[in-house]
Amino acid sequence: MNPEIKGKLKQFKGDKIIVILVVLLSLISILLVYSTEGKRVLSHIVHLLFCYVGLGVCYMFNYRKVVANFSMLGLLLAVVLLIWTLGSSAVRGVTLFGIDLQTFYFIGFLIILFISNYIGRRYDLGQTELDAKEMRYVSLILLAFCGGIAMLNMSTAIILFLTGIAMFFVGNFKWKNIFALIGLVSVVVIVAMLLVTSGKLNNVGRISTFVNRWEYYFTHENVDGYGDQMILSRAAIARSGLHPTGPGRGVIKYRLPENSTDYAYASLFEETGLIVGLIIIFFYMTIFYRSWQIARQSKSATGSLLAFGIGFWMTCQAFVHIGVNCELLPATGQTLPFISTGGASLFVSGCAMGVLLNVSKMNVIESHQEDVHTSFIRGERG
Repeated sequence: MNPEIKGKLKQFKGDKIIVILVVLLSLISILLVYSTEGKRVLSHIVHLLFCYVGLGVCYMFNYRKVVANFSMLGLLLAVVLLIWTLGSSAVRGVTLFGIDLQTFYFIGFLIILFISNYIGRRYDLGQTELDAKEMRYVSLILLAFCGGIAMLNMSTAIILFLTGIAMFFVGNFKWKNIFALIGLVSVVVIVAMLLVTSGKLNNVGRISTFVNRWEYYFTHENVDGYGDQMILSRAAIARSGLHPTGPGRGVIKYRLPENSTDYAYASLFEETGLIVGLIIIFFYMTIFYRSWQIARQSKSATGSLLAFGIGFWMTCQAFVHIGVNCELLPATGQTLPFISTGGASLFVSGCAMGVLLNVSKMNVIESHQEDVHTSFIRGERG
């Protein structure tokens, strides 16, 4: 290896395994896009470059200072983005300079930053637990954003809600508060679905689409074509198995809508088979495991919540995507992190991984400082 490159790798204090996995997933994504969309691979590579820029920038700055100083500003930005999105004619996003930008990735990331800072800061300042008022406040913030997002993208709202619940659990929320929150949301979702089936909420966002997809999932009656995507996705996976077609030779992928975004896994599976499909799953499981380890090693409650929240959010998104592609879950609009195309999703994923790497870097620095301090004390006593 080049000595200069080797030296830079030694200076890098973030989690190297996560970096390697992100790079490997990105290389797989280039293969996917080149195979499915040909010349658009150049545009995808540009998006990947922005992804790595976001990763690099977020890795550089101390997460404690940034999150502490800008989490409230981030929350206000999330409010603006949500209102703008709900009033926009673009599907699941806004139109900026003629470009459709999916905003829910930004909103989800900003909410995770806010929750991590709000809960973590109190523990970092010596508070032993959150009082009832504080738990209600942060719960209402989560519910408000999940409710707004659900009007246009129910699956994204569910993933954000599950991430929030997981962070509340790690943040030592009382079990009764967590179950009360889950119960409340369950009742609201069931009532909304009943109102849609009765025809009273058909004109509200994309809720009716969500209900129709769930209806197909349970009945398999494809009267209105809501099951077309799932049928083709399952066919692409079933056709491959241990005998994939090989890169560029897939057939079903061309009939799959959103074959490089919502159904990227099925498109890849058709051409690369079971082994690559399992490797991709292993990659995401490893990212979550490394995130959990980073969270455990953090000296800061904010850092622990950030690392766990980001790892859970990204992994949950990946497994929902894979579950849909394998027809284990009803159809949703979830992309596959670092593999699916999309400028906004790739950029936010890069920023999220950058923050995660920043937490791991600070863990190493603080651990080293602690070792130096301990050595100094022992030397002084000696």
